[in-house]
Amino acid sequence: MRIFITLLILLSAISLSFAEIYKWTDSKGEVHFSDKPHPGAQPVNLPPVQTYSPEKIAPIKQAGSDEDQSEQKNQYKFIKIVEPPNETTSRDNQGRVPVVVETSPPLKPGDKIQILLDGMPLGEPQESTSFLLNNVYRGTHTINAQIVDNKGNVLLQTTDPTMLFMHRPRTGMTSNTPPPRGR
Repeated sequence: MRIFITLLILLSAISLSFAEIYKWTDSKGEVHFSDKPHPGAQPVNLPPVQTYSPEKIAPIKQAGSDEDQSEQKNQYKFIKIVEPPNETTSRDNQGRVPVVVETSPPLKPGDKIQILLDGMPLGEPQESTSFLLNNVYRGTHTINAQIVDNKGNVLLQTTDPTMLFMHRPRTGMTSNTPPPRGR
């Protein structure tokens, strides 16, 4: 049915493009237009039919080809850690550190972010750009992030390392343990 309607529209457009248009003025002074000649009618010169030619579409590449994979690896311009700032000291007794990552362009469907703490993957990759690291030990640490696809392949190499100095004022203190009482 769609093909029939499309064909009908195309044939109408073609027939209109070849049709002559005539113009005449009647005895009352009203101007008329028609596609059929009328006594005293003059043919109207119409501008050429306006057409549109769309841009050529590139052929679809086969998924998994070397060219496709190299293009996919280059689809991201950058990835960076915006929180915490580099060389930040964190003072949290539970060792919590919020991490916020920015990518350009935003993550594509199926791609995820992997956080690395001291060069080791921390947990599973996530589609989120916000993370909360828990129980980070005292000392100096490096935090990196990388973009991975759904198969775990690294699409964009790791960010520049963000240095974090974890200072836990009290060791062994958790959120459920009340502070010790003074004597």
